[in-house]
Amino acid sequence: MATDTLQNLPNGEDVFVDANVFIYGLDGKSAQCKTLLQRCSREEVIGITSFHIVSEVTHRLMCEEARLKHKLTTNPRQKLAEHPEWVKALTDYWVNTQRLLSLNLLFLTVDEDTIRNAQAERTAAGLLNSDSIIISCMREYGITALASNDDGFSGVSGIALFKPTDI
Repeated sequence: MATDTLQNLPNGEDVFVDANVFIYGLDGKSAQCKTLLQRCSREEVIGITSFHIVSEVTHRLMCEEARLKHKLTTNPRQKLAEHPEWVKALTDYWVNTQRLLSLNLLFLTVDEDTIRNAQAERTAAGLLNSDSIIISCMREYGITALASNDDGFSGVSGIALFKPTDI
């Protein structure tokens, strides 16, 4: 698998966007990720993701907002489960989730075949579940470019990984 930088993603390319790129781009931690999301909005590249990634991003944004607002040093997920009143008071994560949903992206669904085919990706490349579902989606739709900061994808054959360098 080839690895390159996000800036080298060619115009016109179909690219699957991983959760970490959304997180870094939406919260401003990476100018390169933010630029990629803007390129997707302008249709310079065709940004594609799945609804399972939107769910992951929403969860991570919620946990990060709780961590910051409640100065948590332990697992935010566990603390949120223990304090549903905190969940009810969180709002920033949803604003960013709505921004993600408003981007000019193609959102793929994950179905039974995608889940079943992901097992072969886990076996072949040693991917964790969510990452194997990404690769399964990509193969199902013929997408070969992936925007992600996750080195776990480096062992996946037939996929070109485009990574931010400012994280």
